[in-house]
Amino acid sequence: MSRYSAICHIIDQIRLTRDIFHLVLNAPDIARAARPGQFCMLATAHGKGLDPLLRRPLSIHDVGPSGRLEFLYRVVGRGTDLLAQKGPGDIVCVLGPLGQGFRLGTSSSSILVGGGLGTAPLLFLARGLEPRDITIILGGRDAQEIVRLDSFEKVAEKVLVTTEDGSLGIKGLVTSALERLDISPSSHIQHPPAIFACGPWPMMKAVCNWAAIRGLAVQVSLETQMACGTGICLGCATRSSGQDRYLHVCKDGPVFFATDIDWG
Repeated sequence: MSRYSAICHIIDQIRLTRDIFHLVLNAPDIARAARPGQFCMLATAHGKGLDPLLRRPLSIHDVGPSGRLEFLYRVVGRGTDLLAQKGPGDIVCVLGPLGQGFRLGTSSSSILVGGGLGTAPLLFLARGLEPRDITIILGGRDAQEIVRLDSFEKVAEKVLVTTEDGSLGIKGLVTSALERLDISPSSHIQHPPAIFACGPWPMMKAVCNWAAIRGLAVQVSLETQMACGTGICLGCATRSSGQDRYLHVCKDGPVFFATDIDWG
């Protein structure tokens, strides 16, 4: 699997909310090699400085014509704050694409579930699944967390939105929308849907429980802090469902089947 270290020019940097940004880079080699579910490590230091030293891992949100490479991210610390200060024409050093992405399979229908900025990799995934019957569920604490809704609506047959405060869509968690789909156990379905999820750990655990009751397989994209993104530092270990075994999100994932993970 090819990966590249590239100096990329920013095409656009769009502030979607107070702290959520949509970054668009010109990165033809990385965009061409990328697969849904993979991520990149972005250097956020200004100029030739090395502070902060560590790159930031970002899921690939989308790729486009002429080498466009897109990310969604939230400003949560100094690194992402420095990244948010960059604009068109500035450069960003990018390593990628990295990790193991989603297995697209052959199911005729798919359900994609994202919570918070766990929605980021789902747009690229949906494009990879077209022209299948796709349902996307986007969850957030409030309407401000539901970003790029119009883009998701263009690639899915159905888009359901849930917010914890009821400010947009269904009031409640993503499982409230899943229940509305009225999916029967897989033994009762000739062609069961493929389930994909990304978001906070409790959300994904709830989605996996919902799917397990129905005998449906789930692929999850885990979110974690990373230092290297290539499996060297071993800082992104997560416990496997196998006895006394750990998986490394950057190298073995970030996408896993739900049954591979010890959900605790």
